[in-house]
Amino acid sequence: MIKSRFTNRYKVIIAAVAFLLPSLAFIPSVSASYLSKTSVILTNMSAGAGSSIIVEFTTSSTNTGTNGSLVFNGWTGSSGTGTVATSQTVTSTYNGANCTAITGASADLPGSPTAAGTASTGTIAITDSTALTASTSYCYVLASGITANPTTTGQQTVSVTAGSDTATNVAINIISNDQVVVSATVPPSFTMALSSNTDSFTSNLSSSSIASTNGVTATINTNAKSGWYLWGSDSNSGLTSATQNYTIASTTPGTNATLTSGSEGYLTGLPASGITQGSGSGTTSASTAYASSATGNGSGLNTVPRQLASSNGTANGAVVTVKEYASISPTTPAAADYSDTITLVGAGSF
Repeated sequence: MIKSRFTNRYKVIIAAVAFLLPSLAFIPSVSASYLSKTSVILTNMSAGAGSSIIVEFTTSSTNTGTNGSLVFNGWTGSSGTGTVATSQTVTSTYNGANCTAITGASADLPGSPTAAGTASTGTIAITDSTALTASTSYCYVLASGITANPTTTGQQTVSVTAGSDTATNVAINIISNDQVVVSATVPPSFTMALSSNTDSFTSNLSSSSIASTNGVTATINTNAKSGWYLWGSDSNSGLTSATQNYTIASTTPGTNATLTSGSEGYLTGLPASGITQGSGSGTTSASTAYASSATGNGSGLNTVPRQLASSNGTANGAVVTVKEYASISPTTPAAADYSDTITLVGAGSF
């Protein structure tokens, strides 16, 4: 009796399943496709600030659609809640860089897409793009983007759609300040080096010729934006012999002059061929009085510092050659101890 009841119940269940199977065959299958690797980048995350928007997404393997949208959830356009711009421009670049370089996406949004924002709903609709390719990463830039971020910091949610894929939600974060102020100091720099501390005449002084020293060079390096200066002074105001108690006086200090054979004179000159700027923003030149056009041309020095050369900008390896010239008369006292000490100093104009 018990076996008979169990058998009958089992037969009823089998019959019910057999009845339902044909109906199950007609239940439609649901297979949703989704965007992946989706990002919404605000170019300004600060509370209350305006911002452009850079969007990246990858389509699914079944995506065949075109248009899309961004919905900033909870943005009503009311004061402090966040406002999207109603007038929108879709582009592929931000500050001159393509969004593919910024995001790593493989392609710009195809076609000639346009966009319009609805402030009251926080929605930006993207239209007029051509068909998207399945399993492809895209990017686009909304130049106007956001008129104002929410004034309250914290996370926000943005729903992103593109083509036929189901909307994907991404999180963005509004922070109090997204800027980092970087400070640095470039200290002022000025160096000057002399090639030698002695400079002898190449031959004995003669009343029949004008003699010249070998010359010394001053090499200047500086980051002074307004340039630099080189000054010279002469402790003796000429070539002095202690044994003869006699000085071949400096000629017209501060005024350009040319020596004459047979007449006493003593000058300092800067030959044009001995002046180079090196690198830097400036131009190096000799002062008018001391710019030497030839042997024996220049100006004398005395105890007052005289400007010999200058530059109007920075310099790296600027070189100035300084030479002395002398002439004597037939009656200039003979001596082997004529000497002079010239002081060269420089400074930057910062």
